Amino acid sequence: MEALKSLNAEQRAAVSAAVGPVLVRAGAGSGKTRVLTLRIAYLISNYGAKPDQILALTFTNKAAREMRERLGVVLGRGGRGLTSGTFHAVCARLLRQVISGRLGSYTGDFSIYAGDEQLQLATIALETATERAPVLLEPDEVLRRISRAKSRMLTPRLMARFAPDPIERFVAGCYRRYQRALEQANAFDFDDLILVTHRLLSEQPDLLEECQARWRHVLVDEYQDTDPSQHALVELLSRPSSANEQRRSLFVVGDAMQSIYGFRNADHSIITRFNKDFPEAQIIELLTNYRSRQAILDVAYAVIRQSRVVPPMALRSAGGAVPNERCVLINEAKDGREEAEQVVRSINELQRQGRRLRDIAVLYRTRHMSRTIEQALRHARLPYSIRGSVGFYDRAVVRDALAYLRVINNPADGLSLNRIANVPARGFGQQSLAALTNFAAQHNLTPVAALGQEAFVRSLPSKAAAGARRLASLFARWQRLAAGTMPPDHLLADVLEQSGYMAALEQRFSPADLPDARAHLQELVSAAEEHTSLTTFLQEIALITATDTREDERDQVQLLTIHASKGLEWPVVFVIGLEEKTLPHERSMGSSDGIEEERRLCYVALTRAAERLYLSWAPGRNRGQRLKPSRFLNEILAYGRERAGGKALADSQ
Repeated sequence: MEALKSLNAEQRAAVSAAVGPVLVRAGAGSGKTRVLTLRIAYLISNYGAKPDQILALTFTNKAAREMRERLGVVLGRGGRGLTSGTFHAVCARLLRQVISGRLGSYTGDFSIYAGDEQLQLATIALETATERAPVLLEPDEVLRRISRAKSRMLTPRLMARFAPDPIERFVAGCYRRYQRALEQANAFDFDDLILVTHRLLSEQPDLLEECQARWRHVLVDEYQDTDPSQHALVELLSRPSSANEQRRSLFVVGDAMQSIYGFRNADHSIITRFNKDFPEAQIIELLTNYRSRQAILDVAYAVIRQSRVVPPMALRSAGGAVPNERCVLINEAKDGREEAEQVVRSINELQRQGRRLRDIAVLYRTRHMSRTIEQALRHARLPYSIRGSVGFYDRAVVRDALAYLRVINNPADGLSLNRIANVPARGFGQQSLAALTNFAAQHNLTPVAALGQEAFVRSLPSKAAAGARRLASLFARWQRLAAGTMPPDHLLADVLEQSGYMAALEQRFSPADLPDARAHLQELVSAAEEHTSLTTFLQEIALITATDTREDERDQVQLLTIHASKGLEWPVVFVIGLEEKTLPHERSMGSSDGIEEERRLCYVALTRAAERLYLSWAPGRNRGQRLKPSRFLNEILAYGRERAGGKALADSQ
């Protein structure tokens, strides 16, 4: 095949490997998508495989689309008939073809529930429980636990049998009711698509034999992101279908060093034990990186070499090392605000050197960390885009808190009052709000003033009346405080506490999301601390959120979380927040597995950079608590010192 000539020796060995189980350990930037695409072309041109005998599984629609486009270039019309797509899409297509008559009352026109539909079913499952919940559980937490059970291939009965505690046993009951509701609606959720497909193939040999005869070659991208149910499905499809057929064609590509989706049930150990599950497997490593300078790869290796659970690979840059190359810089800042200012100064200097803004990315561990960067960029009039997320001031908890402040500052702001009158719940629903609006208009009062009128309060049901009196009392208190000498950050802290908003967060958010919600609010308090009056604070926010950067959309600094950066790359990358309790995140520090995933997350962040990498930390990021530099930063510096006589890995500024 002519295309083999364009590959390096490692890539060529992978593409032309003998049929059988093959694991390609593809390091960051090593050309894995090209290898996977050319493997398909090689099977067709050299092994005589027909396109309709090939199944190529990916994790994102984008990856599936890119694979099809590349195959179109290599094979033209010769690739038509290939089955490719995400695990969920391929399983959904198969189930629609075969489900009728094979699984209860399900038919091929089943619905796929996600998001709000799942939440509604989980809410009903919670509300219809006959047993008492051992702890307060929200529907999204119940869904998270059900999803984890499904990824581990547990039915409600098995979940209950193996439940380690009363919470899991209670959720198993919710799972049973949730699943019954799905079946009554002729619906599956996304986890079911994998689980039910595996169940049918396992229980019905004729269907398994049909699928194995159809897909004789199975290829999987990003294998480090598989969960147990996906791995089991792949193993089943690639299992020899008869005693005479000992070797099946299975080709998986992945990098355990980039396994960062444990919160989505991905299991990094699946790829690391591949040779145990498939003892005859060939394992080929792609170690040549076509993205990053060698100094950047060395910094990344300094972090990942300390992993206790994934075998690290030392990547080499295709461009080699450049003498006296200064492409990794470490900065220390006093706090998050100074760190953001340092980032902006560096971006301005990069612009003067001819860099485009679109070539620059700022990566952070958690979403609330974008606030200081956004503010510094706006003050410097530098356009930016937040990828895979919303801006700091667009987040729900931040908008709620600001609505309270706007009503305190402007009692006539009816829209802001409508937003928070019943947040947290105080019996003041839509009918009461409508009555308030009408009463205020009839008596020429502001909505806040109308809240305190006995004539209005007496017209409400008892629960709403109590809520109105409490809210009127709170706003009177806050307006007195705002008119006095209380600074905005103290006022905001009082609002969050006295309103019951902070206490209610535990009911609104799952344990996984609660720390982020609290961090967003703490970050807003930090922003308020920079102002002497409530009016100036709200004015600055109004100007920030009103600024429209879309006119320069083609050239913007990219802001995103490290998780959202996976699979992307930029010439210049800033990784901020390299402190203990930030990266690694404090939620991870209670377990070795948590620290290991944070280590891989840091590795992913570092390997997004092609030409220049800026690392920064700020000991004063959290108010009242001095943070230590991240262990990952210390490992980078220690590795540089180890290389006796060699150039330091990074320059400190």
